[in-house]
Amino acid sequence: METENKKKHVPKLLGRALAFLGVTLGCLLLILLGVIWVLEKGPSPTATETFTRSVRETSAIRWVSRIFLSEEELEQYKSVSSPKEESASVNTSLIHMEEHVENAEDDGPGYEILDISEGTCKGKLLIVDDPKRVILGTSDNFGREAGWQLTEMVERYGAIAGINAGGFNDEGGHGNGSTPQGLVIDDGEVTWGAKHVGGFHVVGLDGDGILHVGFMTVKQAQEAGIRWGVSFETHDGLASALIVNGEVQKQNLGGGVNPRTAIGQREDGALLLLVLDGRSISTLGATMQDLCDIMLEYGAVNAGNLDGGSSSAMVYGGEIINNCASVVGPRRIPTAFLLMEEGDVDG
Repeated sequence: METENKKKHVPKLLGRALAFLGVTLGCLLLILLGVIWVLEKGPSPTATETFTRSVRETSAIRWVSRIFLSEEELEQYKSVSSPKEESASVNTSLIHMEEHVENAEDDGPGYEILDISEGTCKGKLLIVDDPKRVILGTSDNFGREAGWQLTEMVERYGAIAGINAGGFNDEGGHGNGSTPQGLVIDDGEVTWGAKHVGGFHVVGLDGDGILHVGFMTVKQAQEAGIRWGVSFETHDGLASALIVNGEVQKQNLGGGVNPRTAIGQREDGALLLLVLDGRSISTLGATMQDLCDIMLEYGAVNAGNLDGGSSSAMVYGGEIINNCASVVGPRRIPTAFLLMEEGDVDG
């Protein structure tokens, strides 16, 4: 009799547990929706703009911006870049690297990694004295096989360090890093985007190690001597150029607060590889303006924005050394800028 009573109580207990769980989840959902409503429709225009622009930059939760805001209301938060044909060209004569590189070779490893803590921004900055030591790493079989995690990319190339580079198709946040966005130039060869008739927002290094950022066609990229190049633009079409010839490209500074990756170059040729964290308790992330401010503080003459969000990562010593925002581990990506040992890159 006692055993039968216990058996009868089991379904009741299970039902109560499920009911409690359902009520709890329902309450959490209502709280979450309430927070989103306050952020999207609340009394603070600044909070609404920051939140809306931030989620619109993501692949996985871009749809959140439409929960309480109409398409007409969202129009005012869409970032608008300048006409592509107005992109300035990099003046290569502003970069003078010979003396700096020669002196740096006698001072140590030729690179350093700094902890960045500027206002609400936190992350890592890798400074490379000789820009010719930085190359583009790529995964195999674009468009067919999944990309590689950054740790894998660094290991396969035998690199010292690396950061994520160009964008890739990532519908709904479920992309596997197989299909690059725009143009990829690998050791002077156009390996992706060659048949595209228009142009691309390009971030790349030429054969002399000079960084180029700007809108260009495949032919223009080849004429500029781009040896290692990628493309990236935000979901709202913001161009990648942040600083060109010492001038901040203000038309490209829209967007919200998110993890960021960027690359810049000082007048002496040293490269600045910057990764800023986000979506965590310690920091929500950085704006495009934050990227520019930090790049300018460290002497950038030219700088370009790279893929961000949960792709933003820096690897050194075989490990990711920044606070990667991806909750499922390092993302698979098609391209990465890699720091090689001296002598691994042809002069």
